[in-house]
Amino acid sequence: MLSSRSHRLPGLFTLLLLTSFASAQTDTPERRDRSRLKLDKQNDRLIISSQTATGEWIELAIYQMAPGTRPYLHPVKDASGSVTLTEDRPADHPWQHGIFTGFHRVNGLNYWKEDEGKQRFVRLLETQTNANQVSWTALIELVTPDGKAVLEEENRIVIHAPEPSGAYLIDFDLLLRAKQEDVNFGKFFVGGLSVRMPWDKENPRQTHLNSEGIRGRAAEQKRASWCTVERPFDKEVFGIAILDHPSNPGYPSAWRVDEQGLINPNISGLSDWTLPAKTERRFRYRILIYRGATTTEHMAGRFNAFEKTR
Repeated sequence: MLSSRSHRLPGLFTLLLLTSFASAQTDTPERRDRSRLKLDKQNDRLIISSQTATGEWIELAIYQMAPGTRPYLHPVKDASGSVTLTEDRPADHPWQHGIFTGFHRVNGLNYWKEDEGKQRFVRLLETQTNANQVSWTALIELVTPDGKAVLEEENRIVIHAPEPSGAYLIDFDLLLRAKQEDVNFGKFFVGGLSVRMPWDKENPRQTHLNSEGIRGRAAEQKRASWCTVERPFDKEVFGIAILDHPSNPGYPSAWRVDEQGLINPNISGLSDWTLPAKTERRFRYRILIYRGATTTEHMAGRFNAFEKTR
């Protein structure tokens, strides 16, 4: 006579077999390919790549991090890897670098134009990679002309796998930490996280849209939860949006929106402010890289999703 335990074994074996079959059905090569990212460190660069359904690796973005210089993301490409959506060191504003941070009037010095105080990359604090995202944290210092570091900046950047729609997300956390002395930020029309798109002076075609439904240069210095910049590249439109998280100090920001294709949720656009010695202040942003002209309704949905994140 068989024991009750031996009666259960065939059922257990069948269950395990079915589970393995189901896993094999869902974990197809196509499913894995759609979500795979990798992060390669080459000299003074981090190269972020995505794998297509055919197994090909395409470059999405490069993080430039030469020691002693301002770090930034460029080129930043569309999800297919075929169109470069950012511009580095344009002739009209050579201190602008794709997706970057910069500050005016820090203890009276101009760090934005890189002609007085300097932002300098120090080192990577960490890197992480999984199937759906890659991330890293970089330490930067703001240094006076005489070489004194007055402020630390930590950038935590997370790039998410491209979506079927041809969009992808970049989460950007900006942490500012005062060192031994108070750091004063003077009111100015630009400062903080910025995105610069290419600009054709002879045929300017970029457009802007913010959360209040304001378009173009009319959005300059207007407070908003998000703002976009987009333009045609050959026959197709691409855009980049920045979303300003409601937890940020001074939310919603007063935005810099210029005719060359820059957008910036300005952290010093409303008033002077001070970061006391040995304290820190965090700003959270989400950057959306997308294909096609967006709408206020679509962006409102994106913002609602970002607002719920911790």
